[in-house]
Amino acid sequence: MIPACPECGAAGVPLLFGLPVPEAVDAAESGDLALGGCLLPDQPPNWQCPQRHRWNDADEGAWDERLLAVLSAHGYSEADDQPD
Repeated sequence: MIPACPECGAAGVPLLFGLPVPEAVDAAESGDLALGGCLLPDQPPNWQCPQRHRWNDADEGAWDERLLAVLSAHGYSEADDQPD
């Protein structure tokens, strides 16, 4: 399930903070993911809608699943993060 924006009702995309992997940059350019920057707020939101409204949904599992699905669709593999 993709949470709907509490302000406008639009579908949200996962919001990612920190230094993004190349696949995350690609996903953000296509609108499948939003990049929040390097500075993590005290109470970080985890979703963003096309109108740039940000909110936090308590279901971290849904966010995690959606984030991995988006990154995988853009060529990311969790094996890419494993040390050699």
